[in-house]
Amino acid sequence: MNLIKKIIILPTLILFTSIGLFAQSNGSIRGTIIDSENGEPVFGATIVVRSEKKFAKTDFDGKYTLELPPGTYQVEYQMYGYGPQNRTIVVGAGKPSQMNVTFGAQVLQTVEVKDRAINESDASLLQVQKKSATVSDAIGAESIKKSPDSSAGDVIKRVTGITLIGGKYVFVRGLGERYSSTYLNDAYIPSTEPDKRVVPLDLFPANLIKNIRVIKTFVPEESAEFSGGLVKIETKEYPDEFTMKVGFGVGYNGNTTRKKWQTFEGGDFLGRPTSNQELPSAVKAVPDFLPFEPGSRFGGINPTLINIGATSFPSQWTPDTTKAPYDKNFNLTVGNTFKLTESGQRLGVIFGTTHSVDYRFRRQKDIRYIPGNPVSLSVKDLTTVSPLQTQDADIYVEDRLFGNNLNFAYEPMSGQQFFLKNFYSVSSEKSVRESVGTNNIDNFQFFSQTNDFISRQLFNSSFGGKHAVNLGSLSRPHTLDWQVNYGEAKRDEPNLTQQVWRRPQTSPVTTVPTRLGNNPDGSRFYSTSNDTVRSFSVAYEVPFDQWNGLKSSFKFGGSALDRFKSFTFREFGSKSNIGSTTSDLYPVPGEIVYNPLEFLRTNSTGLANRTFSERQVEPNAYDAYQKLHSYFTQFDVPLFPKFRFIGGARYEDSYQKVKTFVLKEQFDVRRPGYGCDTGSEGERILLVKNNICSADNNGVGEIRTKDVLPSVNFVYEFLQDQNLRFGYTQTLTRPDFREMSPFAFTPYFGGDRIRGNPNLQRTYIHNFDFRYEYFMGGANYVGAGVFHKDLSNPIELIGQPVAGQISPFFTYANASRATIRGVELDFRREFFDRFRFETNVFFIKSLVNVVSWEQFAISKAGLLDPIDRSFSYDPTNIRRPLQGQSDFVANLKFDVYLNKLKTTTIGLYYNYFGDRIFVVGANGTPDAYERGVGLTDIVFSHKMDDKLDFKFAAKNVTDQRFRIYVKDELLNEEKLFRSYREGVSFSMSMGYKF
Repeated sequence: MNLIKKIIILPTLILFTSIGLFAQSNGSIRGTIIDSENGEPVFGATIVVRSEKKFAKTDFDGKYTLELPPGTYQVEYQMYGYGPQNRTIVVGAGKPSQMNVTFGAQVLQTVEVKDRAINESDASLLQVQKKSATVSDAIGAESIKKSPDSSAGDVIKRVTGITLIGGKYVFVRGLGERYSSTYLNDAYIPSTEPDKRVVPLDLFPANLIKNIRVIKTFVPEESAEFSGGLVKIETKEYPDEFTMKVGFGVGYNGNTTRKKWQTFEGGDFLGRPTSNQELPSAVKAVPDFLPFEPGSRFGGINPTLINIGATSFPSQWTPDTTKAPYDKNFNLTVGNTFKLTESGQRLGVIFGTTHSVDYRFRRQKDIRYIPGNPVSLSVKDLTTVSPLQTQDADIYVEDRLFGNNLNFAYEPMSGQQFFLKNFYSVSSEKSVRESVGTNNIDNFQFFSQTNDFISRQLFNSSFGGKHAVNLGSLSRPHTLDWQVNYGEAKRDEPNLTQQVWRRPQTSPVTTVPTRLGNNPDGSRFYSTSNDTVRSFSVAYEVPFDQWNGLKSSFKFGGSALDRFKSFTFREFGSKSNIGSTTSDLYPVPGEIVYNPLEFLRTNSTGLANRTFSERQVEPNAYDAYQKLHSYFTQFDVPLFPKFRFIGGARYEDSYQKVKTFVLKEQFDVRRPGYGCDTGSEGERILLVKNNICSADNNGVGEIRTKDVLPSVNFVYEFLQDQNLRFGYTQTLTRPDFREMSPFAFTPYFGGDRIRGNPNLQRTYIHNFDFRYEYFMGGANYVGAGVFHKDLSNPIELIGQPVAGQISPFFTYANASRATIRGVELDFRREFFDRFRFETNVFFIKSLVNVVSWEQFAISKAGLLDPIDRSFSYDPTNIRRPLQGQSDFVANLKFDVYLNKLKTTTIGLYYNYFGDRIFVVGANGTPDAYERGVGLTDIVFSHKMDDKLDFKFAAKNVTDQRFRIYVKDELLNEEKLFRSYREGVSFSMSMGYKF
């Protein structure tokens, strides 16, 4: 309730405080001043109106405002080191006059800049890209608003060189999500996912985003922990004048809306877990190192108390059937700037909130295979596959997204700025999965039902400042930037329930299935993840003139980061003490079988009809910690006119530790919180054999690295508005906590299981980049680039042997080497003032050596010690492309302006990705490839005036079938691995600006 009150009260205060400002009769001049040489805003420039004896100075954003009575004025723009400029400006009553100025030798293409949205429009982002020190691509709020996209995940797939997996995980230049980092408002943010290092981009509503930039080459002032790219999300900033916008929308999906819908009680309106989904108080009252299971005469918890506690768990097992509602969304943005004194003291504030709910149904077919070969599985041309399990599933998913940002900026005087940026997001997924399938190992047909609710919450707060340090009246000021950040990500998955029935495959269809009777039938899963980041960064920039008088700068600084992450997973189940009954028959629901009274009723032996207990056998928790200290020096120097060098080095000192354990053993002295620090696998084997170290290293993974990472970048403007870029950099990527944790779990019956590896090492990458850029004015652009990456010790998924199970096993391991090279092309152009065409494509080839041929041959020959970790590696292919990487990706956008004012537009959006590995093969089973597919969206938008606009969108209009397959080499045919359709979606929205 407190949050709702704040959401209502804050915009109201801003609204009524602003009313008095509109009543003023004076007008004003406002605008932005930028440097033509580097595209940066010019701080400290003076704007003078001599006739009125008034002046103003630009802030760090290069922005200025000067209030004047109505009239015509001669305005002077002055700054040491630049030639003065004069403008004649007409000022009207009660409204601002816009005047943007470029200082320097040449005049840049004029860019219309309104409010603080200097990096929101396509044209202004291109100017930023033109003068950037790095190879980068971006998309701003202007393009986001025109698109059908609802989250950062949808938005970013339209950037050159980007593919998206699962609608939320970004692949940059073909490298998986683990090879990229995400920053929010220049701060590293924690992840809500217990099994991934990256932040799912569906947490960020598109309405709150100012721009998304993908940095593809490393410079020392940025984090070196990426090889694919650094994704930088910036939320919207306060406007120069009062703004209030409100929007509503509704949507329809052809597969889902107003059709059969399965759901259950769970989650509140915002997407957070409700109190009845939490672990019952009877369970939480017991320390987690003591399993909630019946004790014995030797100790433990009284069995009667356990069964009483079992009655307090939620009783719903069977989903409710209804009709699927329409999709809905709402957004509100309120912002203003308050001029506190005539000397320039001001306060800027913006608040934004958005809420959406989508309903999606899909029918999904899955088949898993087991390989066969008359000679040997290593002779791949003779390998055939036969079904190991099949599943036909109906999946119902309700997605909720609630996002908020609240940003403040305060300038006590010119050249001194403080900011506070806050972001809070809740994303939830409530799903029902009803499956019918076959288990070809145990030869039975199964019927399963899974209810799952996942809530992700992300909070991030950044407090910082930017300060001009004037050391002389004639010199350019030095700049001090600092920022303190706190981020917290939570993931709750409460009360995942599963029911499974079985029927022998040889039985006639008239045979009624009976309950599986063991795990996972009747199971409940509870998992929580908490990831906290505290960081501080500081940078000091010294401007100077190089030997020919060209403007240069030297920057140095450092940062410190502490990250803490914990994960716990608890599984509960029950067993019958009265044998099989008619209630075990399909489809008798869990509400009857697991009725709370069954844990209290006793049978003839005096035992309760059912016994409740917690299962703690395998590791089900981990605690992790990282400390990272970084220091950098960076030069930005034109070696001669139009030829610029940006480079330096970054030093990173990192320590990571993960401790994986069974909750009941967390205080067991036989499982200390440290492992063995060994220099080689041979040394580890020797210590394990002599009982000095445990085979799993006590569940402990530790990595300590100290790296110096150089960066060399050149930018040559060889012709006006045309750049050549070259870069050589060294970067790295460290294992994520989950990858180091030997913990395995499958979310549904028959799903894949992945274990971590506490002995992973960090990956080191050599990066080479070359790009040509032609900025044709406005938002028109042509770009072409090539790149090459050489990865040492890349971290990849490797299959492990499986016996008697239908769930494949995988683990993470350092492959020996990988290379990736590609070509990127980008074209954006407006034609005849009525059409706009944009396209970007990239071609990528990658190769990873999973294990060496010698290591693989020794393993297959049985010559490895069973303790050697390589003994359990069983990849199907020792050389293959990187998982998730498509050889070809293309985006196309075609806009038609239906009137001269360009207020009515029809847009065609097309996104295509080529074939890519979906699941790596193991135990002789081929790699599963996702077939390339193209998605087509159509958007109609109409802006009635400066206040009201409408948008109608159709997504996936061709209703593409997503298909994943494996190749049967012996029969030379593709066999289905997974198949589904998402349906066509229609939406309409309206926005109004007050």
